[in-house]
Amino acid sequence: MLQKMLNRADILDKALPIQKHVQHEYSSYRDGSYCNDNDLLKGEEFKIAVGLYTDDFEVSNPLGTSRKKHKMSAVYWVIANVPSKYRSTLHSIQLAVLCKASHVKEFGYSKILHPLINDLASLEQHGVYVEKLGECVKGTVLYVAADNLAAHSLAGFFESFMVERFCRFCMVTRGEMQANEITTNQKMPLRVILTEADIRKVILTTRPSTVEDLISKLKESLELHYNFSLQYQDPEFNNELCNLTHIEELPEKPTVKIMPVLELVLVSSDEVFSDTPSTADTDILSQSSLERQKQWPESFDIPNFSVDVEYRLRQADLLFMSEGTYLKVSKELKHDILERLAEMMYSYTAYPTAAQFESVAAALINKHPCLQEPGSTTRCCGWKNSLKHKMGNYRTKRRQSGCLDVAVNAGKRGRHSAGQPGNKRIKKANKGELNYLPNLPDGFNQAALEGACQVLVDEMQKRTPNGPLVKQKMDQTFALRRKEVVESEPTISTMVKRWPALFTEDQVFMEFSRIVGKNLKQEFYESIDRHSPRLLELFRSKRGNVGQLLQQISQQTNTTEPTAIRTQVLRGLPIILGDNPTNFFKAGFVRIR
Repeated sequence: MLQKMLNRADILDKALPIQKHVQHEYSSYRDGSYCNDNDLLKGEEFKIAVGLYTDDFEVSNPLGTSRKKHKMSAVYWVIANVPSKYRSTLHSIQLAVLCKASHVKEFGYSKILHPLINDLASLEQHGVYVEKLGECVKGTVLYVAADNLAAHSLAGFFESFMVERFCRFCMVTRGEMQANEITTNQKMPLRVILTEADIRKVILTTRPSTVEDLISKLKESLELHYNFSLQYQDPEFNNELCNLTHIEELPEKPTVKIMPVLELVLVSSDEVFSDTPSTADTDILSQSSLERQKQWPESFDIPNFSVDVEYRLRQADLLFMSEGTYLKVSKELKHDILERLAEMMYSYTAYPTAAQFESVAAALINKHPCLQEPGSTTRCCGWKNSLKHKMGNYRTKRRQSGCLDVAVNAGKRGRHSAGQPGNKRIKKANKGELNYLPNLPDGFNQAALEGACQVLVDEMQKRTPNGPLVKQKMDQTFALRRKEVVESEPTISTMVKRWPALFTEDQVFMEFSRIVGKNLKQEFYESIDRHSPRLLELFRSKRGNVGQLLQQISQQTNTTEPTAIRTQVLRGLPIILGDNPTNFFKAGFVRIR
């Protein structure tokens, strides 16, 4: 049968190609050590690899009175040279042995498998003649697959799951399995108390091993940017709060409370009575003109509606769950829902994209399934269109109330407006800006901010500018600066004269944080660290003059510290891009005294 199968052109063509080995990659049996060490399988010459599979099956009702009376034992074989996607098809699987399961127990595998073993020995010694190749091809068994009971039977073990060592891989005993709780890969639900008015449910994908690990996971899940300790409700003391010192103290579904840790910094008396502006005042001013603090979330969280709307939606959801009845949304109810959603969307961006409208509509019907639209392909097309219209109306309200980020586009959709079409001249955030055009801070008009701007210009003319004062005035004048950039689009030379502090290193980082809400230096370093392994691998693969220059840079880096790796990557980038490295960075010398 093996000879007939290999004489078929379709099977032989799939079995002949030898997949090229990629270092550190396991893609087929040829990448394993067994194949490379076996004389009958290794090498580039075509060798037949046979895969065997044994299993028992019932030919009668396995739950009836005749079970086990007519149970059969079978051994199947496949040509393992054939790729796995073709190997699992029915016509690729052949029967090698078929007998009653009782005969296996009576006579043993040695007699039952004797004819098969003889055929396999002949395959190893003499091979089979393949007419398409015009030669005899040898081969051997690559693997024998079986379920747990069949594998125990083949190896001569007791066929049962009730033995002392029931697992052939970890060799754990039954007593150890029952005594030790295996929880490393279990999800862990927690009830987290942030404040009395903010209690959340958090599900961790794995159970933390230490208290520090739990704190780290909670910081990541809840986006907490401060240090804290934990207390938990102890069931032994009527769920009273106790300090968490060991992770083993937590019950299965614990309730923990976040206890913020106040970090005190020692300040000298000279600093207390100095004339330097307070950092607290600076922080307050820095927040005055920043309307948005977060980017659009990956998963939009539907806000809570008014008490009346929430009650009606909850009752409709219950009716949908029990009877499958969709809610007939009234005009008043739809207005309240869309108004609240538009307000929430505006807190992230004034001009959402089509994908963002889609995500909000999908999140709405996911939270309240009674609002689904049966005739829609996505069940929420109508809500998506309604959100678009409502967002336009909401922008009109904000424009009439004086919000600059939408007022700047007033009148651009007019029929007789000159220049480009209105949709081409809309000024809106296109590159992830959180605060694209904020309003002037409370208590300040344009004249007051112009005065602060002049103070900045005068301060930057000093040999040593007052850093805290510069930061305070730059935060204060952020809205004025964005208004000039968006509306007037000034040249760089004009910006240098009017805002000289903007071109210092500290203010470049701070301005990026004001506009985008991210730490520029941290984002830059994280991006370098993320791409460094691939770039270093690319550097090593280069040849010629470029490769020699990159090799010289690599030889100068004799450590694996992050700073050294980042320096090597930055020095190599202009070389690999074909630019002049001297125009990319400047080398200098530091005199050590």
